[in-house]
Amino acid sequence: MPNFSLYAGETKTHWLEAPTDNAIFRRRRGGRSIQIALDCLDIERAINVAKIAKEEGADFLEVGDPLIKSQGVTAISKIKQATSEIPIVAEMMSADWGQDQVELAATHGADLVFLIGPASQVSVQRAVSMARRLGLILLLDVPLEASQEWCAAVQKAGVDGLVITTNIDIGSDTPSAEQRAAIIRRWSELPLAVSGGFSPYDLPAMKNMECDIVIIGRSVVDAVDPKSAIGSCVSAFKL
Repeated sequence: MPNFSLYAGETKTHWLEAPTDNAIFRRRRGGRSIQIALDCLDIERAINVAKIAKEEGADFLEVGDPLIKSQGVTAISKIKQATSEIPIVAEMMSADWGQDQVELAATHGADLVFLIGPASQVSVQRAVSMARRLGLILLLDVPLEASQEWCAAVQKAGVDGLVITTNIDIGSDTPSAEQRAAIIRRWSELPLAVSGGFSPYDLPAMKNMECDIVIIGRSVVDAVDPKSAIGSCVSAFKL
């Protein structure tokens, strides 16, 4: 069986088999990880970039919503088959149906599920229960109106990590991803991932940003030379 690792220095036969996987993932807190979001519509392009990302040392691959909408949830299993030794994050929309989304993603081989969109506490709890039953790591989108109480509630519910995303259609009147990360970091003990339309050129300046996982998408997926772009991300942020 292939080896998987959710945490540098932790290698197991299959990281979803042990009862402490959630604790292992939570030790990403304070580290530096790169997640490549396969934000494209073409599955062959996505597979090619995924293979490159694995070779260049990315920590996670995200099968993004655009690819799932274009290719269906089978895109998750296709990426999984092409890159069997790197954890796969499935970005699933409509978090109020989180329980069903978690089950659907698990059926197609996801290792982590990132629920994006508004969700009630009841929906979050149901999604957590399903993730625990199926052995998945559950990540949750941080809403713009998130409070310290919200962070405490979702952490208590059993969510494994938080993700700050940036909607380019909202405009510049809202706090930046970096500003939001600094606030959420004080309110939660969970690993924090940030997606902000970053490019390889942004990463050196982000060394001190208060997050544990940086998500890079279109800037590397659409790059003329994805290998060079992803390699630059890894060397700039992780090394």
